[in-house]
Amino acid sequence: MHLVHLALTDFRNYRQLDLSLGPGLFLFCGENAQGKTNLLEAVSMIATSTSFHASADREVVNWYAPDHLARLDARIRRRDGELHVEIVIFDPTPPLLGSGEQATRPPHWPGGTQRKRIKINEVPRRTLDLIGSMTNVLFAPADLHLVDGSPDERRRFIDRSLCQVRPRYCQALQQYRKIIMQRAALLKRIRDYHEDPRLLDYLDERLTLLATMIMFERERMLSALNELAAPFQEQLSGGREQLQIVYRPSFHPHPQRSLTEAQEHYLRQLHTVRQKEIQQGVCLLGPHRDDLEFLVNGMSVITYGSRGQQRTVALATKFAELAYMRAATGDEPVLLLDDVFSELDQRRREQLLQAILDHEQVLLTTTDASHFPPEVLERAYKFQVVNGQLHPW
Repeated sequence: MHLVHLALTDFRNYRQLDLSLGPGLFLFCGENAQGKTNLLEAVSMIATSTSFHASADREVVNWYAPDHLARLDARIRRRDGELHVEIVIFDPTPPLLGSGEQATRPPHWPGGTQRKRIKINEVPRRTLDLIGSMTNVLFAPADLHLVDGSPDERRRFIDRSLCQVRPRYCQALQQYRKIIMQRAALLKRIRDYHEDPRLLDYLDERLTLLATMIMFERERMLSALNELAAPFQEQLSGGREQLQIVYRPSFHPHPQRSLTEAQEHYLRQLHTVRQKEIQQGVCLLGPHRDDLEFLVNGMSVITYGSRGQQRTVALATKFAELAYMRAATGDEPVLLLDDVFSELDQRRREQLLQAILDHEQVLLTTTDASHFPPEVLERAYKFQVVNGQLHPW
């Protein structure tokens, strides 16, 4: 799988971009704040419909966009044919630019106007229809903090991969998040004596069904990741380290002899903590509080591992993610590497390069290409990124 063509209009600092692509290594070099990460962000949005570093879709729309919208247009070649994906993102509340009567004001958007519109092969589609059309694996500096970062980062790592290869999981996750919000609001109303606690029963039944499905898929993915990550860790550590990724759910899970038994087990635990949840006004148990633990030679890396070990574990885990997605879909994901080489020592740089060179399509950004070996630069398609424009070199 690879991108054949990417066109951007008023996306971040790209007023207009028309880029032909294909299999191979694409190197985008430039100083900070020139648009390197923005380019990878656009590719990632084609795959997942969301940005990996914006809190809201509207943030990707260029401030000076005359129509207050951004357009992304991509052609993707897969084993089963070619796809044409279009995404239009509206910003109904852009900042006021200029001053006085000449200031540019946002247009009036009719009520109910979609903030994001998606087409696949010219046909309007939902976000869920887009996810998985093009799989991608992103490796950014923040991923080097996968081990020592927050539990939310580790959950996002699992969810981002699973949503691309398991559409059913993505649908369950969206529904689960809505119920968690509804349930938290209801808990607060019950705490304030505005609602009957028995109203929780219906939400809890629905919650346990979705949560059990989500946990099952996470456990299955982590089982595969453990098999895939262990050889990478062994290779990166010179055979000295054995890696294990442990799933840490927020409550004691049932051995899951059946889906029904697992749901009943979860429901009983929800009932046990119900009074505490009402007092605090939050949902205490469920996949939204899960975590991962990384063990090297049986010991917690976050507690006992060195900085170098933590980065090695992060690298091995991302390599395993790539292999997992390839095995799950039969297609090579597009690999996005956002300036991670500057964060690594020489040995890990060489190991990462060795691992990616034979990948079908790699989009790599860097502020300094001088540390890449000449043989790598010779085989790469190289672009200089300057203020939202690409210049081949």
